[in-house]
Amino acid sequence: MIKAFTNKIQKISNNISILKILKLIWEGSRKWTIVSVLFIAAESGLFFLSLYMLKVLIDTISKNSLGNLRDEPLIYRYVFFAMLATVLYTWVKSLSSYFTEKQSGTVAEYLDDKIHKSVNELDLSYYERSEYYDTLKRARDMGTDRPNLIVFTLVDICKNSISLLLISSMLVSIDWRLFPILALFLLPTLWVRITFADSQNALRIAQTGLERKSNYTSSLLTSEVLAKEIRIFGLGNHINDRYAVLRKLLLSSRLKLSFSRIYKEMITSAISTLGFFMCIGYIALGSIKGFTTIGDISLFLVAFPQSFNIMQNISTGITTLYQNNIFVKSVFELFELKSLIVETSDPIPVPQKGQIDLCLNNVSFSYAHADQPALHHINLVLPAGKIVALVGLNGAGKSTLMKVMCRLYEPTSGSITMNGIDIRKFSSKDYYKEICAVFQDFGKYNMSVEDNIRFGDIHRVRDLNAMKEAASNSGANSFIEKFPNGYDTIMGKMFDDGHEVSIGQWQKLAIARAFYSRSRFVILDEATSALDATSEKELFDSFRERIGHRAALIISHRQSAVKHADYIYMLSQGRISEAGTHDELTALKGQYYKLFNNHSNID
Repeated sequence: MIKAFTNKIQKISNNISILKILKLIWEGSRKWTIVSVLFIAAESGLFFLSLYMLKVLIDTISKNSLGNLRDEPLIYRYVFFAMLATVLYTWVKSLSSYFTEKQSGTVAEYLDDKIHKSVNELDLSYYERSEYYDTLKRARDMGTDRPNLIVFTLVDICKNSISLLLISSMLVSIDWRLFPILALFLLPTLWVRITFADSQNALRIAQTGLERKSNYTSSLLTSEVLAKEIRIFGLGNHINDRYAVLRKLLLSSRLKLSFSRIYKEMITSAISTLGFFMCIGYIALGSIKGFTTIGDISLFLVAFPQSFNIMQNISTGITTLYQNNIFVKSVFELFELKSLIVETSDPIPVPQKGQIDLCLNNVSFSYAHADQPALHHINLVLPAGKIVALVGLNGAGKSTLMKVMCRLYEPTSGSITMNGIDIRKFSSKDYYKEICAVFQDFGKYNMSVEDNIRFGDIHRVRDLNAMKEAASNSGANSFIEKFPNGYDTIMGKMFDDGHEVSIGQWQKLAIARAFYSRSRFVILDEATSALDATSEKELFDSFRERIGHRAALIISHRQSAVKHADYIYMLSQGRISEAGTHDELTALKGQYYKLFNNHSNID
């Protein structure tokens, strides 16, 4: 029994991160935190002063018999000061609520910004782990209201604690035993609520995966991505039934836990009520026996119920604070995640003059928890100003190799160099400026045409002529010029002022985004998969002129996209199996020849 109690206390203490939360609040809003604390103190002081003036007024009246007007001026004075203290109290209370709300909003904005920055600093590998999504969901579940609730709850606890301290001093003047007895009877309820908060958190963690599955199932019915297939295949009712089963599983567990809490709280509430009326009975008997004055009795009738309510509010506040503290703890778990791409402490600048080659030297890569490496001892050169192609069957590792080259993953072994310098000696931000990519799952930003292109080099001073040149080189200018608002046109139909475009037009914008970048290396991963044959031919027939002096790596299943490359690598099961020019590999009649000879896209 004692061991179980000790373990429970230890568990509760481990879940408390009040100091970290206070530090977070202080970092987010120092000025408004100080202002809020000052107004809380003023509010509590004025509340006590109004109570004290009422006590003095009652004592003064009780000392005078009927018709005795000797202390009439004194009574007027006490009434005036009591009224003044009460008016000031209501004013300060209103201002205190405003400043607390302002502080809470500032802290919420700060925390929201910190979450986004923390997530942005994580490397791509985190997005392939289910445990990361669980952590991210718990952090998001905290919501922007949790910091507000923590601030409000801390304020309320401080306010109620100060009020309780002042009121309890009055109760002690009547009988010192009243306050500790009352506190003792309220402890069981507090214990039940904190225990419930722990159980609720354990259930929340256990159900995170199921909750994510439920949200995903809901998104299948509500998003546009699968809307066509769901209707064509008649999947709506089937998916909705699955969603209903998941929600019932989640709800039943929560209701079971809530019933257990209510049952226990009914018992502890009865105990605290018993203690409250025992104290009332004790004072009532004391008044009959003449142990207390009329002023004390009047003060007791005002202060004691008030103190009971305040203690209940503190109990509720502590429980709420503890529960919200557990939620915010999920945010700290997110903050503690660190990118697996380790930045050098003393980065060197990327060479800006002369031609630069990008080389992969005996590079291997394995995904976390994978049994076999995805890449084996890759040696590949992307020379300055040259076009290199990478071909292979699905699952050969082409997209993985591209992500490693972009430094979205770190090689498990081997190195990537620029002009013989290991890219790990550069800061990743500087390296990213030198390489741009069009991924298979390219971004479709429901923003303006200008934004969709400008995102290729967001740090560049706005250059509309360069955007138009990039759009021209990608072929996007042909439809942009037809938009009524030109480059200010919003893409996609997510918003009221959006303009619907085809998947091929989206892809041309993605290519324009890469061309707008001033990077020295361009990687296109099936970047023409959504283009019609004419658009693709126009792009690659003059591709060398379109990319300027930059080097390019083209990953494609289409021979028309790679045959003009200066050098071609054949990737098979994560290994470079063949390498050479188009004519050399065709004459070899190996895997490269068979890849295109078995497809109808031979030109």
